[in-house]
Amino acid sequence: MSFSITVLGCSATFATRERAASGYLVRFGDTSLWLDAGAGTWRNLLEHIDYQELDAVILTHRHPDHTTDVFQVHHAILYGQPQRLPKIPLWAPQDTVDRLRAFANVDDSFEMTAVGAGDEVNLGGAKISFHHMAHPVETVGVRIEYDGGVFAYTADTGPGGDLGNLAKGADLLICEATFQDGDGPWDGHMLASEAATAAVTNGVSHLVLSHLPSHRDLGLSLQQAHHGAHGVTIELAADGERYEVIG
Repeated sequence: MSFSITVLGCSATFATRERAASGYLVRFGDTSLWLDAGAGTWRNLLEHIDYQELDAVILTHRHPDHTTDVFQVHHAILYGQPQRLPKIPLWAPQDTVDRLRAFANVDDSFEMTAVGAGDEVNLGGAKISFHHMAHPVETVGVRIEYDGGVFAYTADTGPGGDLGNLAKGADLLICEATFQDGDGPWDGHMLASEAATAAVTNGVSHLVLSHLPSHRDLGLSLQQAHHGAHGVTIELAADGERYEVIG
């Protein structure tokens, strides 16, 4: 059996004409999980499923380019049908939960649970584990194991953090690649070449570069990732692209 990951958005920092901000639809068995909800990802989500099929949401951290569209499903649950839909689980770091609650009555639509590094949850037969990422605000990377297949998602991170346990042996790693060799340092983000190094070091089969910067030569990012990363399939994320993870 397999499960799938569909890119709903992969743009760094803000949505563009070509790409929504960060978000992914993960489907395993009969379960649909929305992983990060950046601007534009709600519209893209609706291209693939009816929102009533959504079973859970994970937000990796509180930055707006990963969270703002969660309020769309919040309103859809409350007002989209003649009768209010059941609450669905939402997992996020504690400070993300606190910020959401300060902005809207999200407990009316979600079963809110704070998670941090080392936590695990089970959803639809999948084991989901959370890992510390090196980002200025509390951020969790997400590892999903289902029927022998492994998917890992870094969210936003520098080259530190718990990348090893997150990515070890993953069939598919979606890794942030905001910068290129020669760029100045920006705390909490990675070069495309560093993403490739993480994939090689941890025995990843397939690397997808995401959190892609606007107005840059992304072909250069891909070229720099390929250098020294022999044996790993590497590609750029693109909205609407769907990946199968086969155990």
